[in-house]
Amino acid sequence: MENQPLIGLNMSVLEQEGADVLRVHLDYPDAVAAAGGWPLCLPALDDPDFLREVLPMLDGVLFVGGADYDPGHYGGHPQPAEELVAPRRDRFDLELARRVLENTDLPVLGICGGCQLLWIACGGGLVQDIRTEWAVPGGGPPLPHAGKDRTGIDPGPYRHDVLLTPDSLAAAGVGNPPGNRVETNSFHHQAADPAHPARHLIVSGKSEDGIAEAVEPGPDTDWTRSGRFVLGVQWHPERMRDEEPQRRLFEALVAAARIRKTRMQNGR
Repeated sequence: MENQPLIGLNMSVLEQEGADVLRVHLDYPDAVAAAGGWPLCLPALDDPDFLREVLPMLDGVLFVGGADYDPGHYGGHPQPAEELVAPRRDRFDLELARRVLENTDLPVLGICGGCQLLWIACGGGLVQDIRTEWAVPGGGPPLPHAGKDRTGIDPGPYRHDVLLTPDSLAAAGVGNPPGNRVETNSFHHQAADPAHPARHLIVSGKSEDGIAEAVEPGPDTDWTRSGRFVLGVQWHPERMRDEEPQRRLFEALVAAARIRKTRMQNGR
């Protein structure tokens, strides 16, 4: 395929005695490649010159999932260190997200923790633990979004529906499904908090218990007016690539990146 866009991916940092390790689940780069893009994994370097040099080479960015980000970024309560991403990844991811969102027009897809990262980078806050903090509209317990919440439930892959805002980027991204509903997997205990809103972004998808499952630019933002692709989803579509709605998300990112690449090549 010609004119394949280059999609940057952030990576996990595993702190190990003697030698720290960079890691990325292959499902992410495989999904980008299957959609027609070239994945480029970005190591979490502390050198500010790295991002200054590499960002102009990219045509789009995929923010992957992982552990929790430091709640100090959004005024949350402290969490145990073992729940958090490594400090080096935390620093790099926040700087990468802010630079990409504020200083470029690159298309962006955020997955699970990457969705939360977009919300944080735009000044929003998180529900830090859905099971203990979320008040379900109308009462009752929240869905068992995290694996730790699913004691006694069928150990197979847990799924629930997400209701998407009609005519939203999220709905278009999964192919405008009937009833604007899409079935997703679920592996998270945090989520974007609508009570602690983010600049530029709105919630465009919710599960039946009201948890934010998709975020995108609001209708009156420069990103929307310019047609920029910025989308965060709280589930893991890379683990469901055998299903068309989930493949479409990566195809939408790559298509937006290809359009931008062509525009840049033509000097427009």
